Amino acid sequence: MRSTVFVFILLLSFFGRSQTGRETRIDSLENALKMAEHDTTRVLVLSELARSYGGVDSLKCFENGFKAIGLSKKINYLRGMADAHINLAGGYLDYFDVENAKKYFEVGNRLADKLVAKDSSAANMKIWLRGYYNLGVAYGYEGNVAKEIEMAAKTIPIAQKMGDKMFVANGNTNLAVKYNSLAMLDESYEMFKISQKQFQEIGSPEDMLYHSISFSSCLASMDSLDQMKSVLDIAKINLDKIPNSFYRGPYYAELGLYYGKVEEYDKALEALDTSYAFYQGKKSYHYLKLLYQRYATIYAKMGDFEKAIAYTLKYINFSDSEHSPSDKVNSYFILAKYEAALDNYKDAYHYLRDYVIAVDSIRARQLGNDMQQLEIQYKTAKKEKEILALKNEKSEAALALQVKRSQTYLLGAIASLLALLLFVGFYAYNDKLRRARKKEREQEKEVALLKQKQENEVFSAMIEGQEKERKRLAIDLHDGLGGRLSGISLNLSKLNKDEPKEYPKAQLQKVTKDLNDALTELRSIARNMMPETLVKFGLQAALKDYCSSMTGNGTKVTLQFYGTEKGIDLNQQVTMYRVIQELINNAVKHAKATEVLVQYMRDGNRVDITVEDNGIGLNKNDFEEKEGGMGISNLRTRVAYLKGDLEFHSEENEGTTVNVQITVDAA
Repeated sequence: MRSTVFVFILLLSFFGRSQTGRETRIDSLENALKMAEHDTTRVLVLSELARSYGGVDSLKCFENGFKAIGLSKKINYLRGMADAHINLAGGYLDYFDVENAKKYFEVGNRLADKLVAKDSSAANMKIWLRGYYNLGVAYGYEGNVAKEIEMAAKTIPIAQKMGDKMFVANGNTNLAVKYNSLAMLDESYEMFKISQKQFQEIGSPEDMLYHSISFSSCLASMDSLDQMKSVLDIAKINLDKIPNSFYRGPYYAELGLYYGKVEEYDKALEALDTSYAFYQGKKSYHYLKLLYQRYATIYAKMGDFEKAIAYTLKYINFSDSEHSPSDKVNSYFILAKYEAALDNYKDAYHYLRDYVIAVDSIRARQLGNDMQQLEIQYKTAKKEKEILALKNEKSEAALALQVKRSQTYLLGAIASLLALLLFVGFYAYNDKLRRARKKEREQEKEVALLKQKQENEVFSAMIEGQEKERKRLAIDLHDGLGGRLSGISLNLSKLNKDEPKEYPKAQLQKVTKDLNDALTELRSIARNMMPETLVKFGLQAALKDYCSSMTGNGTKVTLQFYGTEKGIDLNQQVTMYRVIQELINNAVKHAKATEVLVQYMRDGNRVDITVEDNGIGLNKNDFEEKEGGMGISNLRTRVAYLKGDLEFHSEENEGTTVNVQITVDAA
């Protein structure tokens, strides 16, 4: 088992909870519970106790978690119910009960969705972030890497926008660990470097310990031993600041790994002994299993294969149910190598047989029959040898004994050759399977990364589009409506200052005209923000109104509307309106079109939108340059939201045609 599993288990136990002063925090919470005067306070304290006892005391973790859920339901306290379910789920995750963890995370996340819909304060958003992020961790523990990365991509940008630096630092470290476990070492290294800077800025000693131990595992996989030692030195400085730290065992386990890689075996064993002493008597089975593997590796490098075999057997026979088939297969293969190094070919042969059985049970049954036949022949030859030895006085018997000895040697050589051929054949078979699995994992990683990249691009485009819309609205209000209102104000001030003796009809008519113009412009701005006609009368009326408003000053906009908008969700109608609005604006303002034709055609679930103009058009090079602009990017984002396709056809001086094909939810 690779060393990254060790860090992944460590991360599961500690992500999303306070990294400093665990015992002090628990004492403070117990005192706060005794002094609490209100049920809402008791719920939050009980929930936080469940979170703090996770990985420390399972009985108290679940006892406080269920009390918090029961009391929050009794008083109908939504925030308490969400927080308690999520913290209880974290407790199940600390003890590797992934099924129950996912169940309580999903309930807690549904409650958190309702909570932030009513009140999206920072405190409520942190509950929401913790729930969805750790649900991704649970999926990752099951091996669903794509789902875990999806949850991380969903939560980390929001936490960063909120300014929750600790959440972002922990999230980046978790992604680094995940990349390391997938052998994506370059990506893992870069993520660790980012989170290292974040922890140096805001982290406590335990935060730096947590990060350094995780980072050292990645550096070990990269064989970057000098940097691994410098990271472990940082961990030691912070470990000395925290008496009885949980990280004492993990630190010395990683230090032992480092000394083993640089061939300082005495120091490696001393570090592993310190880690082993820390875990003796504790239910930290996963760490002890890892230590047995590392002991075996060190002793094998030292040439002490007997101890290497003993520790490998301790690993195989460890009293838990977390061994995977690949663990046992690899362990039997390693035992065969160790026995062969001790010239114990018979034991090596038996371990190799166990290895073969684990790899391919069907072929192993046939091989078992062949081995039994060889064993019978071996025993028969041995018995005949003993009988002939009793007749050694006669020359003919001595000659026969010599012949039988030769036959025995020949059978032994044949058996050894068969064993060697089996070993080479199954090693090649196992290597082929390993390469196939590696290729499959790489393909899954590429798909997951492409999906994450696409989600990030859509998110960025939406944010930039919103900022552009706000900027445009500000300019319209300031330069357009603001200027008109300023002019009206100056005219009224001047009229008041001049104090006319006669009724100022001409001046008032001018002011009235300016006010009417301002109101017209205000309605135009409001229509651009949210067309009132669309909300009241539907998409067809809104488009007709907008096309009429854009007709004039040498431009004619014609609408052809076939079908209906009935049954289409209002949000989808608004997005369609925005797409058509943007295309008309581009045709009038940028393409300088004098005629624009807008067609809306609906057939069942399919909607086809075409906007055609007679403007200046674009050649291929100009179009590629504008393809990266915000206008087309926003169009593509909106069409993607509608689950549609967007196509441009444009020739210089021959106009532009844009086709949009959308599949709507309603029939």
